[in-house]
Amino acid sequence: MANGLSRQHGRALDDDVDEQGGGALVPAVSRTVRVLDTLARNVGGATLTELAKSCSLAKSTASNLIRTMVTEGLISYDSETRRYNLGPLLVEYGIAAVTRTTPVTEARPYMERLAERTQLACLAIQPMPDGHFTAIAKIESRKDIKITIEIGARFDRTAPLLSRLIAAWDESAKQVVRPGGPSRAELRANGFGAVFGEYRPELNVAGFPVFDRDGYPCLLITLLGIGADLTPQDVEGLADYLVLAARAITARSGGQVPADYPETAEESVI
Repeated sequence: MANGLSRQHGRALDDDVDEQGGGALVPAVSRTVRVLDTLARNVGGATLTELAKSCSLAKSTASNLIRTMVTEGLISYDSETRRYNLGPLLVEYGIAAVTRTTPVTEARPYMERLAERTQLACLAIQPMPDGHFTAIAKIESRKDIKITIEIGARFDRTAPLLSRLIAAWDESAKQVVRPGGPSRAELRANGFGAVFGEYRPELNVAGFPVFDRDGYPCLLITLLGIGADLTPQDVEGLADYLVLAARAITARSGGQVPADYPETAEESVI
């Protein structure tokens, strides 16, 4: 994936060069990308020697480049194992990039309306390639007593509602679904789901998926409430809007709504 992205960026840069009247690419930037690409493909990181060989760099060149990248926070160094890996700054950059993707951009107005209607916190949560989930956007609760979850927070692949929503529309997903809670058939029939007290006592969560161009969940929009702030009756009252929002966000971001996803007669957005 990283190689494909690098090629796409290269083509885009070539197009821009023509508009800017020509110009040379900067070799140091290309070398930096090669180092990051190598580390992205090696979970356990790499030594200086391994990076120099993989990136076709002289060891002295690799050493100077990598030392600079460590100083800037792009990569990290473990003095015990003498291995380098992706750095903490990339997490911030990644979250910033993800929050500007089309699904999140299209989801935000619907999240704001949900938060306004319910006074509860609304989160956009991204399923990650290794199966866990990351919160990438949020609208704060208006309640005096509220759940606070920061952007960048991670949720395990067994997270009750999140894992079920993914598995309901993607049987090959890496998430692990716990017993109990709404069934796959129920989630697909309703188009959304809710769990009450499964994460921890008094914490109730409702959510729906947004689908990518292949009809698989690529984003989960969730509503969080404490106790009586979010009841089964409340979720039922939101049912039409949750389905409408899922369909609208998917369509506006270029995704494909599954053929069996429920319809809604509700025409107004809120």
